[in-house]
Amino acid sequence: MQVSSRPLIGINSTYHEDNHRWYKVPVNYLNAVYESGGLPLIIPCKTDKAELSAYLRRVDGMLFTGGSDYPSDLYGDVSTDSSDPMDHQRAKADVLLMKTVLYETDLPVFGICAGHQLLAIAAGGKLIQHIDDPEKHGQHTETTHPVEIKRGKWLKSIFKDAVIIVNSNHHQAVSPERFPDEYVISARSSEGVTEAMEYRGERFILGVQWHPERYHDTAHRKAIFEKFITTAREMRERKNTE
Repeated sequence: MQVSSRPLIGINSTYHEDNHRWYKVPVNYLNAVYESGGLPLIIPCKTDKAELSAYLRRVDGMLFTGGSDYPSDLYGDVSTDSSDPMDHQRAKADVLLMKTVLYETDLPVFGICAGHQLLAIAAGGKLIQHIDDPEKHGQHTETTHPVEIKRGKWLKSIFKDAVIIVNSNHHQAVSPERFPDEYVISARSSEGVTEAMEYRGERFILGVQWHPERYHDTAHRKAIFEKFITTAREMRERKNTE
């Protein structure tokens, strides 16, 4: 595939300081986008809306990555001792970027782990700050477990089976008690943990709690990323013909 024909996929970044200042993205996200037919573009962790909007006018889809915990004040809660908060600059930049993408564009959106949780926060939802039995979900060491696909349309169109095995590395989850009305919980674990959410309308907006970008099951990884990339490509082609 020619590079020029690949849809451009924006990827949010993490801010980090040591002797230098860095915008960072784990390479697995970039590799997964590229191997599935997209061209990844790292978006700086900035809170300048005009700058972020300039990036969004150029991309064909947005991928939101995993990371540490989003501050609980973003969803009206008080942090617990179990919290592992992310850098404040990233949290502010991510919320602004996600809200701009959701409410000022029609771009396809794919959120992974913390990106899935960010989708819920930006849409008015809340997080469970520390789930029951977090070790079963890979809080300290990545593990695998089954999830059941229950509602929505995107996961059902990607996977043939109602129950799939996913990798897992988290201790927080999207709360079903304050869940955004315009979304559905499309997959749960056997304990009832929210494992995926989707937009109720036709737009591709999908969040998953697991990490397909680094899953050893390459067929699983390619299936979910190729659906996202194909949707972004089709949207770009429609816009070019309008």
